[in-house]
Parts: sequence; structure tokens; C-alpha cells
Amino acid sequence: MKFTTYIAKRFLLGGKGFSTSKFTGWVAIIGMSVGSFSLILSIAVLNGFEQRVNDKIRGLEGDLRLKGESDVLNNCESYLSSKYSSAKIMPYIEKKGMIQSSRNESRLVTLKAVKMEEISTFYQLNLKQELIQTDYPQIVLGRLVADRLGLEIGDDVMLVNPVDQLSRFGLPRRIKGVVAGIFNVNVLDYDDKLVFIPIETGNTLFNKNKNIDGLDLRLTDEYIFTNINNDLQNKYQSLKITSWDKIHESLFQAMRMERLGAIAVLSLIILVASFNLTSTLVLITVQKIKQIGILRTVGATTPSIRSIIMKQGLMIGGIGMFIGISLSILIILTQYYFDILPLPEDIYFMDSLPMIITLQDIIIVPVITLLVISLSSWLAANRAVLIQPKEAVHIDK
Repeated sequence: MKFTTYIAKRFLLGGKGFSTSKFTGWVAIIGMSVGSFSLILSIAVLNGFEQRVNDKIRGLEGDLRLKGESDVLNNCESYLSSKYSSAKIMPYIEKKGMIQSSRNESRLVTLKAVKMEEISTFYQLNLKQELIQTDYPQIVLGRLVADRLGLEIGDDVMLVNPVDQLSRFGLPRRIKGVVAGIFNVNVLDYDDKLVFIPIETGNTLFNKNKNIDGLDLRLTDEYIFTNINNDLQNKYQSLKITSWDKIHESLFQAMRMERLGAIAVLSLIILVASFNLTSTLVLITVQKIKQIGILRTVGATTPSIRSIIMKQGLMIGGIGMFIGISLSILIILTQYYFDILPLPEDIYFMDSLPMIITLQDIIIVPVITLLVISLSSWLAANRAVLIQPKEAVHIDK
């Protein structure tokens, strides 16, 4: 054991017996524990919510969205089907329209026409049951739309295109359908704005040329994602290719800023604890000023005295950091495997508090904490190295 480490342990918290430095030292340890604990837990919760939101959005958007001219999209669909058999492809038509209940209550929504026989396997809609079979077009809408219009599965609805007129008399296009399913994803405004209809119904309602507006792609892994993206950009320059995260880039930027804000705010707890740590080290220096003077007399160098004080700070702060991080990781793992902290599902889109922690996050918190501890210890050490042996004897007397 190094000489400075041995002395630092002997001086730790002022040594034996109760003293002011021991009390402030334990306050510093508790402060570091609370700060590290809160920081790790908040990051884990933000990660959990972000992952759940990502999964929900990705389940409704697909991995890639292709937009362009209808003939280019048709050629692209054939090309992808032949070359990338593992990729799922969903052509769609997406327009604004009206949905009207049998009580003449209506709501402006986004009508997305897709292959209805593939909707349950392509999109993750959290449907409670299989789509019912009807003689009329099957309509799948969100829970909020259904609640606002008082609709349930099996009810008749009217789809209205208020823009395109059926004839010169100005009558809008109207098609009768039946509610075949109600999805409930509880993210953004999908439940309140999005309605799925058969692609044949979309062609009849919106155009006569059977043109599609785009293709949704669902891919199996990251390699295929990158490969298809580069391949399509080289082969079809006129296509607009957008990934699912770029579609909602502003939302993900807001979540990233929220994470940085949480780290900055909760780091203030560690910063306040570091002030207490500095005062503790100064008190220890005052209490041990005679011993420091003796060490300087027998030949201890200025770097050695500074090292003793800084090692004390790292020991005190490190104990608090270790306790806080250990407790937080224990709670995160318990919640991840056993879901002991529930959430009201009618308010949130999940039934338990999500917690996800990564190795990067576990590294970030100790780095922040150790930087603050090192700075506090360095400030206290600079005070100690100013003490001269002669002054130490006079002060002790």
C-alpha cells in the first residue's frame, strides 16, 4: 500500500470518534448516493419510455417509406419482391377524408388504404381480436375515433371524400363500410387521426387510376436496412426514401433534449454534495493540521499532501457513488424482470414503468460524479498544501 493511501485511510472522516467532519462526511456520502441513484434511475426511465415510443411508432410506420410517381413505385415494388424476399412491402394510398357514423356524427381523419388481408401482420396495431368478415369494406380505426363517434366493432360507417366530387352537382364521393377492428396504440395522435381502409376502397374513393402514394417497408435486420436504402437510392433517384425515425425527427430530438436536461438537472444534486465534500475535506485538514505539519517536517512533499487529501475525497465520494449506482441497478434489474412498479394503463400506453439501462449510461454517471469529486478534492487539497510546518505548530497551539 502506498504511503499516501495509508495516511488517507487513517485521516478518513477525521479518524476515530465523533466529529463535525465525520457528520459532514456522511452527509456528503448520502448526497453522492442520492445523486447517482437519481441520475441512473431517471436515465433508465427515459430510455424505457423512448424505447416503447420507438417500438410503437415503428410498428405503425414501418422501417422505410418510399414516395414517388406511381409507375416508379410499382416497378420498385416488383424489384424489391424479386431481390429482397425477406422484406415485407405494403403499398398504400393516404388522403384526408371524413368518417361518419350512423348518427351523422363525423370526424376529419387520415384515411390510409392498404392491403387489408396483411394489415395485422405488417402493422403492430394491438388489435383485441381478429378482423370480422363483412360484405362491405372493412374499416379499422383508432380507439379515440371510435369513442368520439360512439362506434363499436360491427357498426356501419360512411367514408366521405369531400374534395373530389362525384358529379357536376357537387356531391362528394361516399362509400359505406363496417368497423371490422379497433386498434389502440396510445402514442402520438394515431388513435385519434388514423383510419385504415382496403386499398380497393381507397382507389374508388380517391382516384380512378389505381395509383398508389407510397410503399411501407418492414425489414428484418440492420444489414438489410442499409443495403436496401443504398440500393434504392442508386437505382431510383426520383424516389423519396425516409426512415421511420426521420419521419418523426422532431419528436426524437425533443426526447434527446429531455434526456440531456434530466442529466443536467439531476447532476446538480451531485454538485451540491460536492460542496459538502469540499467542506468535509477542509475540516479534516484543520483537525489534522498538526499531523500534516509533522508529515511536512519529516519530508512529505507538496504533491504527497495533495495526493492524501484528494484520495480522501475520492474515497468518500466513491463510497456514495458506489452505493447509489448499485442500488439503482438493482432496482432497474428487478423492475425489468418482475415489473414491480405498475402504471395506470388508462393514462399511459403501458402497464408498468419501463426501465432500460445501457453500458454507456452506466459509464456516463460515474464519469460525471468522479469529475465533480476530483474537482472538489483538488480545491480542498490546494488549501492543505499551503500549510507550512512552522504554521501548523503555531495553529495547533
